[in-house]
Amino acid sequence: MVSCKNCNNVFDESFGVCPKCGTLYVPDAAPAPAGPQYMALQNEGQLREKAAGSKSSKGRMIAIIVVLIAVIIGSVLTIILVAAGSQNARSAREQISLGEKYMSDEDYDEAIIAFEKAIEIDPNNIDAYKKLAEAYKAVGNYTEAVRALRRGYEYTGNGELKGMLDEYSLNIGIDNAIKGATVNETGQISDLTYTVYSNGVTVIEGNGSLPDVSKKDVLWKNRKITEVYLKEGVSGIGRYSFRDCDTITSIHIPRSVTNIGEWAFNDSDRLTSIEVDPDNNYYTSVDGVLYNKDKTVLEAYPCGRYGSYIMPYTVTDVMNWAFAGCMKLTYISVEGGGESFNANDGVLYTKEFKALVAYPAARNGSEVFTVPEKVTEIRAHAFYKCGDLEVIEVPSTVIDVKFHAFEGLNADQTILIKGRKRVPNSWDSKWTYKCKAEIKFDEQKEESSAVYDYNGYDQYNDFVPDYTY
Repeated sequence: MVSCKNCNNVFDESFGVCPKCGTLYVPDAAPAPAGPQYMALQNEGQLREKAAGSKSSKGRMIAIIVVLIAVIIGSVLTIILVAAGSQNARSAREQISLGEKYMSDEDYDEAIIAFEKAIEIDPNNIDAYKKLAEAYKAVGNYTEAVRALRRGYEYTGNGELKGMLDEYSLNIGIDNAIKGATVNETGQISDLTYTVYSNGVTVIEGNGSLPDVSKKDVLWKNRKITEVYLKEGVSGIGRYSFRDCDTITSIHIPRSVTNIGEWAFNDSDRLTSIEVDPDNNYYTSVDGVLYNKDKTVLEAYPCGRYGSYIMPYTVTDVMNWAFAGCMKLTYISVEGGGESFNANDGVLYTKEFKALVAYPAARNGSEVFTVPEKVTEIRAHAFYKCGDLEVIEVPSTVIDVKFHAFEGLNADQTILIKGRKRVPNSWDSKWTYKCKAEIKFDEQKEESSAVYDYNGYDQYNDFVPDYTY
């Protein structure tokens, strides 16, 4: 059955025409078969896809083969290198053993040759460098010992070699310092021994710490010692150890020192340099000035240093004895960026000028110094031995004066306490310890002198405080 395209009448296609309207029935044409050109294009695409797939598979196979070959070659090379390294290590150990035998026979020249061969065979062998340095040390050649250790440290980066390098370098410094000198004196301090040479160089060695002493028991006072070398093994420097030693010029501190007591170097008026081993984990020195390791605490300024001092911005704390006895210090300033301290006209204050920390003893200026009214506190030893000042004016804004703030002032100097009739109870009772200056008030009244016996601390003149400031 078909439908007439003219009138939509449904009829049997066998009639040939529409019985209703007479329209000739023509069947729809069948799809034409694909022509040769179309078939050619289709076949070409299939061939290309097949060829591409074949190439891709072949490339993957080649890559896999290359990787496998590289792995095999790498494995073979590794085996060869490990075997060679193992052989080198054995050969180096044999040379080290041979060198040790020569050392025991005191044949140091042959020992040096053996250890050098061990290094040539295995440049990573730490023991070879150590033994070579020890061989050179045995013949007194610290220069070559240092060269051997430096070579080993630069090649391997080993910390143990670095420690030996620093120690041997110190010995070179000592050797150079005592060259041509003779021994004047030897002695014992606690667990340590010392040697004083004819040129004043003093070497302290052993395992232990220099003990705390009283000011009158400082061993080196009134002795003609110049450079002081503490050797590796010395673990501490006690309170007052080198205080008031007028001939000392420099002190060398090893990495083994972990503690330095208060007033260890003060009042030594020729001391210009405090040097610390760079590998010390507790202290450091910059241009001869002593700090804690991270430079947040100023520990001590060398009293023999003349001129001005620029305090690093990193410092957040200053020991109250840091500048005590620095009679040649003329000016203090602070690097920009510091958050804890400030300076004005050479005088050191805390950041907001709330506390006066230190007045440089050799400061150039008028003979009268007026403490700024912003200041509410004067720190301990702030005016220590500031003998060039005739008058120090203290305003009524100052409510706290720490102990020994004016220690060392002379009888011809005056402390004028402005706007007060008496000393506030908030001031420390020892604020005038060892201070001979005259104390004056704006209004002199009998009651003012009854508050404190200002110059009545003579009983403390020979007293050594056993407290930590």
